[in-house]
Amino acid sequence: MATRQASNDGIDDLLNRLSKATTQITRATEKQAREADKQLKRLLDRGEASTERLIKAIGKEMQTQISGLRRELRDVERRVSELRTSLTKERGSKPAPAKQPVTRKPTVKRAVKKAPVKKAPVKKAPVKKAKVKKKVSATA
Repeated sequence: MATRQASNDGIDDLLNRLSKATTQITRATEKQAREADKQLKRLLDRGEASTERLIKAIGKEMQTQISGLRRELRDVERRVSELRTSLTKERGSKPAPAKQPVTRKPTVKRAVKKAPVKKAPVKKAPVKKAKVKKKVSATA
């Protein structure tokens, strides 16, 4: 009976140790899952912040490029108007009239006369005389 009691105590002890080990593994797994979630959240936040900075930088660069293009366009417009005024001064007081679009008259198709086709002269073949067969009579 003592051995039975000892084997029951051994099984109970083993079950207790297994229970404690399972609890420790569960806690460690939960802790790792929480840490992984925190790390993932940090990475996502960092990615969002980087994306926002990139978007702002691109927007700023686009504004700079657009304002530069506007300045260049104004400069080109100014040069064109200066050229226009200098050309009108050279030609006289009246500016050159705007060109009218070219309109084409409808073309009339004329009948084309074809040269008469000359026929080649027909060559006449020499007339062949028909051979006359002589009848050979058998008189003998």
